Amino acid sequence: MKKLCHISTTKKFLTWFNNDWNKIQSFLEQHQLDGIELGLTIDYPLEKIPKEIVFGVHLSFYPMWIDFYKGDMTKVIKILGNEKEVIKYYNSLDKTAIINSYKLQFERAKKLNPSYLVFHVCHVTPEQSFSYNFDYTNMEVIEYTADLVNKAFKDDKNAPLLLFENLWWPGLTFLNQDEAKILLEKINYKHKGFVLDISHLTLTNKNISTEKQIYEYITMVINKLEKQHYNIKVLHLNKTLPKYYFEQNWQYKLEKYLNSTDELRKMYILKEHIKKLDPHIPFDSIYAKKIVDLVRPNFCVYETSPNNLNQFNFYVKTQNIALK
Repeated sequence: MKKLCHISTTKKFLTWFNNDWNKIQSFLEQHQLDGIELGLTIDYPLEKIPKEIVFGVHLSFYPMWIDFYKGDMTKVIKILGNEKEVIKYYNSLDKTAIINSYKLQFERAKKLNPSYLVFHVCHVTPEQSFSYNFDYTNMEVIEYTADLVNKAFKDDKNAPLLLFENLWWPGLTFLNQDEAKILLEKINYKHKGFVLDISHLTLTNKNISTEKQIYEYITMVINKLEKQHYNIKVLHLNKTLPKYYFEQNWQYKLEKYLNSTDELRKMYILKEHIKKLDPHIPFDSIYAKKIVDLVRPNFCVYETSPNNLNQFNFYVKTQNIALK
């Protein structure tokens, strides 16, 4: 098993390392990591990135995309407010924009020769992230995902693994082995499998408040997955303890979000809500190793969300200690 950390080509991460990939390589060596899972922005120069440290590429994620993909612009404009915001979100008013986006990301990612790519299987609107009144079922999201993936991704003998990641909203949740099986069956791309994100799976259980409970829940879900468990190639190791936040009343937050006329304010309210659910913090107990031993992935990714380089160092060190 190779140990990786998540780094993206965003200003946040690159500024910490003074835009110097040699410093990123030194960071990996310092923490005895094998490489990175890369969040690759669409305009970052590929020639700057040392290919030998890139084992995975995380593709971009459109949380709400199905209505746009179906061409239901009336619904999309109602959600986003106006055509200008639609273009800002999707880069176009043409529903094929999502297919073209993934085609471009796929071609760029392949030039880095990664072992795998990560694709989120989910659909949720900002309002639904508060209300949990969803428009689509897991299977509907899976059906549309398969249609999109089959149009955007064409593999060959040298193509990387295309791995599908779970979330806690409609889509791939890993709570039903048949849904996971059907997703892979509907995907034409031959080299495929799953990414298991521990926090995302934890968020399907509103009563978890300890790392021990996370481990017990993951164990139960893995056992129910049966053979599909062996298609999990990558583990995103991070934790959330959501019981307290789920016990709160989110209605007032939803009202604040809906009533705000300031787009930056709305984005702040939404981001804070998601961060409370999915903070991307490290494990700090023996249950991290127990989970890794249970899942037996090819790659274990420390997918955390630090606020600065000191915290990044601390998070990686904490995760390393927990896995000893």
